[in-house]
Amino acid sequence: MSTSEHPTTTDHVEGLIAQAKLRLGDIIELAPIGIGVVSREGHVVMSNDALRRILGYSEEAFERMAFDDYTHPDDIDLNRERFNELVAGNIDRFELVKRFIHADGHIVWGHLTSSLLRDDDGEPQFVIGMLQDVTENRRLQQELETAEARYRTLVEQVPAVVYVAPTDLTQPWSYVSPRISDVLGIADDDLSALRQEFARSVVDDDMELVQAAFEDQTLPESDANVYAVANTVTFRIRRPDGQLRWIRDDFTVTERADGTSELRGVLLDVTREKGLEEELEHLAFHDPLTQLANLRRFRDEVADRLSEAGAGGAVLFLDLDGFKDVNDTLGHTVGDELLCAIAERLRGALRPGDLAGRLGGDEFAVLLDDVADVHEAVQVGERLRALLAEPVALRNHVLTLGASIGVAAFADGSSAEDLLRDADLAMYRAKELGKDQVAAFDPTLLQASLRRLNRAANTQPAR
Repeated sequence: MSTSEHPTTTDHVEGLIAQAKLRLGDIIELAPIGIGVVSREGHVVMSNDALRRILGYSEEAFERMAFDDYTHPDDIDLNRERFNELVAGNIDRFELVKRFIHADGHIVWGHLTSSLLRDDDGEPQFVIGMLQDVTENRRLQQELETAEARYRTLVEQVPAVVYVAPTDLTQPWSYVSPRISDVLGIADDDLSALRQEFARSVVDDDMELVQAAFEDQTLPESDANVYAVANTVTFRIRRPDGQLRWIRDDFTVTERADGTSELRGVLLDVTREKGLEEELEHLAFHDPLTQLANLRRFRDEVADRLSEAGAGGAVLFLDLDGFKDVNDTLGHTVGDELLCAIAERLRGALRPGDLAGRLGGDEFAVLLDDVADVHEAVQVGERLRALLAEPVALRNHVLTLGASIGVAAFADGSSAEDLLRDADLAMYRAKELGKDQVAAFDPTLLQASLRRLNRAANTQPAR
């Protein structure tokens, strides 16, 4: 057999290499990412279909152009710097996200990976670049960054603190808006470290309430593996300057599939609202002139005491003698000052558990707590009568008024209305006795009042 009929081993190997090169070329041409071989001068000497499709240039156009020609002007310097380091052999590879100029003029964002190809002697020969079009990813990222910036601006401008944090108060916030420094009244040098400062600022009497709100949550089971429980807790904090502030925390406790829990909430300074709420509540139950209990609160308090089993007490009904003359002679301003002075004397004379109220005009009432019987209540009434009879200095006047006082013990009435009525009747009895007197309720007073009412009704002319 001749040599020509049996190819040499060398010929066979060279044939396999040639086939491999052809297959490699096919692979490069069909690759889904752009691939180009660039000379040391920056010209694309070979490009695949994907690269031509991404940037819109033909193979002939690429060969005529350097990469500067289709690189965004703002990215040329950095690209050139990296490329020069590569072809100088200082580095073997670099990655860069840059802007390319498409053949039709629009911008293409690309993730470029460039690697150095060396000859058999190890000298730099070509650069092979692989380009992935990330324009859509970049657009989505920019939209996300814009949305996050808008959200962050909104969060930081709202008059509240937005936060994400572990349920453990000793752990730092995952996120907290800068307004937390305004709430705490301290600098915002390290917002992440302020959570412990915040926890320390909670008033001791409220800490248990706060911890219970954060920790004692029963999370419902769910197939979604994301649980949330909404809650609200209102508590007080003490700022470094000594100010006491009311804080409302509206939050959710969220538990994810990995078992970790976190708080997502909004802290709002409700000190002003709390003050208005307390002021409204005070106005609802107090006389605006003297700040004593008003009729509503006094009546409710009497009813509460009567509902307590075995409670002993009494109601004193006080009416100032000659108060109308003060108003008529010296004016209502002096009259109001006199009422305030009387109220202050009553307030200072009461024991813990007693309650003074102004029922209207110059009528006052006192609820005595835990008195043995009506006689002890009358003795207290006598002390108050003597106290109120002492002169009162107002402006350029010294005024001396008496007070007629009626007494009704709890045993005399079955309801708050009954007790107030009986003490009122006893007060009128004290006036009949000559004013500046103390009189105890007697059932005959009610009977006499009913007879007078019936007589008045019978004497009314028919209509």
